[in-house]
Amino acid sequence: MEKVEIKMLGAFEILVDGRQVLTQLSQSRKATALVQYLVLQRGARVPHKTLTDALWGGERSANPDMALRAILHRFRNMIAQENLTILENCILTSRGCYQWNPELPCEVDVFQMQDLVMQAGQEKDPQRRLELEEQIVAIYRGRLLPLSADEPWVESSAVRLHVLYRAAMIHVLEQYKKDGDNERLVALCRSALEKNPRAERIYLELIMALETLGRPEEAQEVMRRGLALGSLHHAVQPGRVGAMWRQARQADRNMENEMSHLMAALPREIHEGAMICSFETFGQIYRMQRGIQAQYGVPVFLLLVTMVPVQAQDEAETQRMMQVLEDLLRTFLRSCDVAARYSDTQFAVMVCGAPGENAGLLERIKQAFYRTPTHERYLLNYNAYSPKPGQEPVRRRRSYHRKKG
Repeated sequence: MEKVEIKMLGAFEILVDGRQVLTQLSQSRKATALVQYLVLQRGARVPHKTLTDALWGGERSANPDMALRAILHRFRNMIAQENLTILENCILTSRGCYQWNPELPCEVDVFQMQDLVMQAGQEKDPQRRLELEEQIVAIYRGRLLPLSADEPWVESSAVRLHVLYRAAMIHVLEQYKKDGDNERLVALCRSALEKNPRAERIYLELIMALETLGRPEEAQEVMRRGLALGSLHHAVQPGRVGAMWRQARQADRNMENEMSHLMAALPREIHEGAMICSFETFGQIYRMQRGIQAQYGVPVFLLLVTMVPVQAQDEAETQRMMQVLEDLLRTFLRSCDVAARYSDTQFAVMVCGAPGENAGLLERIKQAFYRTPTHERYLLNYNAYSPKPGQEPVRRRRSYHRKKG
């Protein structure tokens, strides 16, 4: 049977028996993204809505489902043109979902690397662990899908994979130093700098290894390159990098300790239900969320939930019903949603996601509100606004008063 390989680290390639195929994909950004996204799901079924949101993000499309089918048709035509029988059923569709065929014999460098990281973490034998980490370093040719690096579904995975690579690379580097294997250390450092040409510690390691091998001219050339990129401190001098190296190494260790302290200081569990906060905090979160919307096209929706007395009511009772509404918002909204008291009878709510999903949430809250005692003396209304990136809501005069204090 033919061997299928998919390379996603450093560059995107599909190979069959070592031969690169489907090079036409580079002419269709969306077809490329479709294949990349599905492959990264490792055989999981992806609903149409999730897939179209990922591929189109903040872009406008009159009919994304139809566009998705057209992209898949174009991809299948490419497969047919190259007579790639083994890839004919690489993408499956069923019950409103798309899926990279999990039965297709296929090697993906991302998954090979992840599996090796897991094995290395469980390995007790130091020599075997070193061998596994050397394989990790060899597989990692560079950042995940560099031409799609700005896509939200690529970015987080790219950072995580680079962190895993760096941890393995540093461990291998330390072992080569311990063994006095400077030739392999030089090769490792040169490879690491190709993937990250601004890694100060790797420059220092490479310079020291070259000087130890009696190759001062090469060491000075590396030093000049690092200084030109601003990746080395200006105080670094030939033959005197040891002190700077010790500081860089200690800084790495300090950062690991400080990160552990930071993680311990942060909440370990995600709270259940919506976050209820002050209106000032709500405004700060809104500003941050609008920045995320502008950068990644994530939809943001503002909702104004208003409790309207149908007749004059006691203020204490109104406040009790507002507390009931707050509890319902906290319970029914999601942990990624935020709400704040906006006036004596109103809550401002910010949610992310599709308009239909959000309307459903508010309808369930409304139904629950109308099941509470004394609800018949109050109506519950809401309206929604979806600010576009770079566009602020139109400010209209209100007929109510903001809550004081």
